[in-house]
Amino acid sequence: MDNVVRPTRSLEDRSRRRRQRFTEDKLVKIRTEHNNIGVFKTLLAAFLILAQLGIIIALGTLPIFTAALGWYLLVLILISIFTAFSVLSSHRNNQAKAVWVIFILVFFFCGFIIYFMSNDKYMYARARRRHKQIFARSEKFMPKHDGVNVSPDASQTCSYLNNAGNFSSYNNTRLQYFPSGAQLFDDVIENLKSAQSFVFIEYYAISDGVLLNRIWDVLRQKVKSGLDVRIIYDDVGSRAFSHAMRKEMRDAGAQVRVFNRLLSRFTFAMNYRDHRKIIVIDGKIAYTGGSNVADEYVNEKHMHGYWKDTGLRMEGEAVDSMTLFFLRQWEFITKQKCDYSPYFGLYDRFESPGAVTPYVDGPEYELTICKSVFESVISSAREKLYIMTPYFIPDDSVVQSLINKALSGVDVRIILPSVPDKYYVYLVTRDNAEKLIKYGVKIYYLRDSFVHSKLVITENCAVVGTVNFDMRSFYQQFEDAVFTDDMSVVAAISQDFENTFPDCDKPAKAARNGLVKTVAIALLRFVSPLM
Repeated sequence: MDNVVRPTRSLEDRSRRRRQRFTEDKLVKIRTEHNNIGVFKTLLAAFLILAQLGIIIALGTLPIFTAALGWYLLVLILISIFTAFSVLSSHRNNQAKAVWVIFILVFFFCGFIIYFMSNDKYMYARARRRHKQIFARSEKFMPKHDGVNVSPDASQTCSYLNNAGNFSSYNNTRLQYFPSGAQLFDDVIENLKSAQSFVFIEYYAISDGVLLNRIWDVLRQKVKSGLDVRIIYDDVGSRAFSHAMRKEMRDAGAQVRVFNRLLSRFTFAMNYRDHRKIIVIDGKIAYTGGSNVADEYVNEKHMHGYWKDTGLRMEGEAVDSMTLFFLRQWEFITKQKCDYSPYFGLYDRFESPGAVTPYVDGPEYELTICKSVFESVISSAREKLYIMTPYFIPDDSVVQSLINKALSGVDVRIILPSVPDKYYVYLVTRDNAEKLIKYGVKIYYLRDSFVHSKLVITENCAVVGTVNFDMRSFYQQFEDAVFTDDMSVVAAISQDFENTFPDCDKPAKAARNGLVKTVAIALLRFVSPLM
């Protein structure tokens, strides 16, 4: 690792130069988030299905068991019917319920097995109890802030976040928005150089490369001087985070922990991924956004065209919440209790005109917090509603909210990628988005680019974070985001949208698909609630 030649130019400068000459470059197909990580789950499902078929075939072909075949099939049908009723009475969204019920009844001999093995009620119940214990124990360490000034337009969303997840709103917090991953990590690296006490890092995707080398070049020296460096990475997202690099970090003194190891348990709980992106430096500065710690996010490598991403820096009171989120996840992974209080109240105070509410979501919460925040923000829009997202697979309630806003005269615009990372998801994304055109929603595709930003703004508030407009972010993954009514940030994000629109292609109307594509999209739409 030490023999690697380190570039000296800033990440943003390098990214800008690549953007300028991108159309002349050959697209390099790399993958940080490998798609073959579901092999274990697929093999397990295949084994169970084949075992069940083997039993049925044996009962049907061996004379000694023939009489029992009818009874066995009847039992399987009764179990499938019971399971279907269990699905209908669950808290899943209605679209996912319909998919599961049909799947279970059609594949009555094995569908109920797959359902129960993937059901968080059964497979995540023990983990959820641990989360609740951690919440109860850690809450006493969190400083309380009363009398927060919140604008009338944002008060409802802030109240929801406080009541639904006990998420605090803060004043005295300064925010800075970054319209690219390169700008974000240039700032991160610069502030890491002045870290004195601790650095907490929690990311879905960490990958070997130029970006990680630059970060580790700084942290290596800090660890040697006694800095407390802790890193959480997701085992699915970080498949390109090599064992050699992790070993180097641990040998140097950094604490590196994996979330939900892929082959750790004989269950399907691997669907629950830590999709959060959090960096906390000394309890004074915190970062979040769409960008992961991998070269494609700063355009050092071209994964799916030019990569458009964003980020947010916080300084002040709100940093305490990001610290709390990290420490809770750290305790959950390590099972090590600690006193949280030394990590709080270390921030500098800043005069700020708006309120800031950091929040998280995941299987540890009973409510769909991220989805509800999006719905609340959409509802609050009076003049404009701009969305930037890589995927657009929301459920019916979100779609109807967008339609209602567009029909009521609100300027609703959605920016999507023109280059897909997962083609089957992209087909459904475009189909879902373009069905809104006839209601007045404007759809934009960023040319030669993959949009990975997760942004929602109105004329009076904004959400920046890790949350996609899809079912996985709404119902399964661990996510984080920041809601704010700070108009300086709203203006900065709005300007980023205005700068991006000219680089987009805007479809005049929904595209017409051929028969094969139409059938494929129909099938994909059917299973889209499970994507």
